[in-house]
Amino acid sequence: MIGMELVYLYLMGFASGWAILYFIVKWRYADRLKNSGNLSFYPFFIMLRSNRIIKYLDKLLSSNRLFWKVLSNLGLAVSIGLSFFAVYFLVDNLKTYIFIPEQVGVGNIVIPLVIGVTIRLDHLPYMLIAFAVVLVTHEGMHGIIARLEKIKLKSTGVFLAFIIPGGFVEPDEEDFKNASTISKMRVAAAGSFANLVVGMLVLLLMLIIFLPTVMGVVVLETSGERDGPQLNEVIYTVNGVMVNHETLYQNITLTDILVVETNRGNYTYKIKESATIPIAWILRSLGVVRIDYYRPTIFSLGDPDIEYSLYRALWWIQLISFGVAIFNMLPIKILDGHLLYMSLIQSRVKNEKRLKVIDNIFTAICTTLLVSNIAFTYKTFGFFQI
Repeated sequence: MIGMELVYLYLMGFASGWAILYFIVKWRYADRLKNSGNLSFYPFFIMLRSNRIIKYLDKLLSSNRLFWKVLSNLGLAVSIGLSFFAVYFLVDNLKTYIFIPEQVGVGNIVIPLVIGVTIRLDHLPYMLIAFAVVLVTHEGMHGIIARLEKIKLKSTGVFLAFIIPGGFVEPDEEDFKNASTISKMRVAAAGSFANLVVGMLVLLLMLIIFLPTVMGVVVLETSGERDGPQLNEVIYTVNGVMVNHETLYQNITLTDILVVETNRGNYTYKIKESATIPIAWILRSLGVVRIDYYRPTIFSLGDPDIEYSLYRALWWIQLISFGVAIFNMLPIKILDGHLLYMSLIQSRVKNEKRLKVIDNIFTAICTTLLVSNIAFTYKTFGFFQI
């Protein structure tokens, strides 16, 4: 619980800082805020608009327009494939839950990423890094392809919602509305394609720099009741047996002494009575509540804490990148998949009532599939956090 207490303390401090800053700004700089068209400040939310990034995007685009044109066409084709895969996955996954529940496993889990609810707070720093990478590449790619298609950008900017960073690209509504169908579709597909590329590159990087074998476990949470391995300590072996996913629940026989080897030294305990029990039970008896597997880098960074933090950061970046790339292409209102398919349908169907019906049907079907998968996940596994 020690790690979680620190995170809660951090969040309380951050919330207090937000409240103090808000009252100071409203008290001292209220008039300046009213006259500022670029800065918006609300409780737990601040947004800064800027046109400088548009010039940078234009410069990046002008360096090789043919490259970006090819990339935008590739992105459109890939993103259409992602939308079909997203629907197929949800249908197939739901079929497994309903008709062959004995085959349900970890790979069938579908949950929303809500920090502090479905996601443990100790993942927060790594998720913030991942969200920042995903949002910058996603919105940046939207901006580049919009400018490639000669669609004006009203502004770009960044925001901070409590502790969640973000970015946005705001196209000119009239320009976008008057753009060709294929131009709208390319812009809509660009963000998810960028996320897919980032996810693949990060996954490749992880395969290159980290050893494929697990060399121990990292202590993520302790009860604080025993004099044993501490928070963020790496446990390599227990009585000479390497601790990994294959040996964690393997029985070992304790006789005279118990030796736990870690990156900070050894813990030695006298055994009063011999016993044969799994390694996981031994660690639990020493106050270890939660662990994760430790994979060292191929070139030692000298500190397992740094190596593990790097692994977690990259793991969250690739996970969220792939997740956004796939599920953002569902034709649900507010998602890019909706914009992509409605741009195509609007070019064929001119009747507003029919358009609205088609729009609502797409959203209802895909939302039902998504919610059903989440519901069956919790029905099968119960409520849990990752």
